[in-house]
Amino acid sequence: MDNPEALPPEEYLEIAEKVRTGEYFREARGMYDITINDPMSDRYMYICITTVAIMILCVAVYAAQQLYPLERSVPFIFNTNNIVDDLPRMKSLTMHKGENPSEALLRFLVKNYVNMRESYDIETFDRNVNGVKQQSAPEVVAELQAFINPGNPESPIVVYQRHSKRHVTILATKRLVDQDYGMEVYFDVTIENRNEIKKSRWQADIAFSYSGVELDQSEEKVKPISFVVTKYRTKRLQDIQ
Repeated sequence: MDNPEALPPEEYLEIAEKVRTGEYFREARGMYDITINDPMSDRYMYICITTVAIMILCVAVYAAQQLYPLERSVPFIFNTNNIVDDLPRMKSLTMHKGENPSEALLRFLVKNYVNMRESYDIETFDRNVNGVKQQSAPEVVAELQAFINPGNPESPIVVYQRHSKRHVTILATKRLVDQDYGMEVYFDVTIENRNEIKKSRWQADIAFSYSGVELDQSEEKVKPISFVVTKYRTKRLQDIQ
């Protein structure tokens, strides 16, 4: 019986001729490249493309995350002449370990109020006045408005104008209990003009309405803090040489 897989004699002769001329081996090498090498090259190309795609995806996800949470940014003004020395830094308000944060915040608010009200610089005057008005009761605002009115000869606008500056240095605070005024603030005033520098020591008595720091248990957030000055008076203690 004839072998069905046997090749005709002419094909054997053709194969023998290809072996003799070397064409058979060239075809075998070409088939090897097509079946083995080409798929490997395609595989590396696909791996490279996949890697680049993953990197692009990571960058896109990171960029999208920077957009959240979507909230309105509130700008604020910070005035400085020397950004190296005046660069804002985070600093604890508590003076010692275990101090009540509510009292520490109150002390800061009172100091800031006195600093805004008693200092004078033509460049920041309007901003300070607006800050004082936002934290004062209507009667205190009326007293302040009457004091800074240019019609008042003792108004800082009239006394200092553009040629002088009034700097305030807070020295100490004293909490008062069972009195008309809630806190005493001692501070030094330095008045600088073109010709001289004058220094003096002052005391400010402040009465206020203060809600304190309270936590909303239902939402686990700090409740809005209210601080309103209801009475304010100052007195000069002494001149400093």
